[in-house]
Amino acid sequence: MISTMAAGSAESPGLRVAFFVLVEIVVAAGLTLTIVRVRRSAKSPEKQMARLAAQLDGRNQVYIRKVEIGLSQQDLLRVAYSRGYSLIDHRVGKYYEFVYTPYQPGRLA
Repeated sequence: MISTMAAGSAESPGLRVAFFVLVEIVVAAGLTLTIVRVRRSAKSPEKQMARLAAQLDGRNQVYIRKVEIGLSQQDLLRVAYSRGYSLIDHRVGKYYEFVYTPYQPGRLA
């Protein structure tokens, strides 16, 4: 039992270093994604609407995180209606879902 613990302690510095490196990589990636999303939401409303319209290109569903877009709900509905989409506001998950509904565009769910 003691020999097993002693053998485990000899390997633990390498495992600790690997664990901390992995944690740092995950934190850096998360921080980078957050910065990119916040920078996107800081663009002018016209550029954001143009980017949203480009993403609504006929696919059945499009998902956009709320942090990525700083448009009002009326602006989102206006773009969705013009492209034949309906908007679903997922408040718990903090994202918007655009569903292609050419027969009833512009609905809010």
